Amino acid sequence: MDTDIYGLMGVSVCNEKDEWEYYIAVATTKAAGEFEEMVVPKSTWAVFYEEGPVIKMQELETKIITEWLPTSGYEYAEAPEIELYLNPDPAQTQYEIWLPIVRKGRTQ
Repeated sequence: MDTDIYGLMGVSVCNEKDEWEYYIAVATTKAAGEFEEMVVPKSTWAVFYEEGPVIKMQELETKIITEWLPTSGYEYAEAPEIELYLNPDPAQTQYEIWLPIVRKGRTQ
């Protein structure tokens, strides 16, 4: 990890072309070597912070999709969704959920 984004990432990729894929990743400028490299496109992100037991992550994701997104003036953009784990302790996890967004009515 050698960028401003520091932490372990869970990257969900789901689009019309491919099946859902989930990557465990880090942000780096170093060569991938034996690992698979994924370039995340430049996007606008809604970033949500939470801490506590890991189960709270599912609760937050549900609230984002069912409560925040429908009333936000934004819609889901065609880019990966990112979970950024800032503290890996499962009892007191600190994390961010990065949701790719675009203003409603705009194209990607």
